[in-house]
Amino acid sequence: MLDWANIDAVIFDMDGTLVDSMYYWRKLPENWFHERGLTIPDNLEQLLEAADLWQAAEVFSQKFAPQEPTEQIFTVLQQQMDEHYAKDIPLLPGVRSLLLALQLAGKKMCIATMTDRPQVQTMLHAHQLENIFDFLLTTPEVGLGKNQPDIFLQACQRFGVPPVRVAVFEDSRTAAKTVLQLGMPLVFLPAPDYDTTELQALAEQSGASLTLLSTYAEIPLP
Repeated sequence: MLDWANIDAVIFDMDGTLVDSMYYWRKLPENWFHERGLTIPDNLEQLLEAADLWQAAEVFSQKFAPQEPTEQIFTVLQQQMDEHYAKDIPLLPGVRSLLLALQLAGKKMCIATMTDRPQVQTMLHAHQLENIFDFLLTTPEVGLGKNQPDIFLQACQRFGVPPVRVAVFEDSRTAAKTVLQLGMPLVFLPAPDYDTTELQALAEQSGASLTLLSTYAEIPLP
């Protein structure tokens, strides 16, 4: 279990970690195909794996709707998700209590996400969390996905804290592998059917702390 005495700062993923948004992200591409009368490809999940919203729009434009520019598709998808963040997407249970406790304990915090900054800001405003986080980082701005270490290392640099004292909260196995390979403490929220054997092996190899959560109620407050 994570030892808060050894942690000075925390990096939070957003979707599936802070907010219960994954249903809307899964439905977003499906709805795009339905709206155009297109058949959803069997390999859609593979095509969009580790893709941010702009990259997804590029795939849709290049492979399925060449008459629609990437910019147009991106704008539509972004507006749809922005509306969900403003109205429909709740915080995961226990998130607010944890964030307030970390703030009270003087821990530095940031969000590092694949979601574009405007939607992150919409989420923060909707849940009155604008004053919680020290800064935001997004993979579209960094230019590399979470299969690369850059976004996590940039966060540590901005905190001014060594990676071994920065905990990362994630629900993405791709990001989780990157974090453990860096030797950073990881709090992982796996899907119910996800086998964590590989992550546990990576944690042992790197000496990184790995905490597995099914709910935030399982983690002690600092």
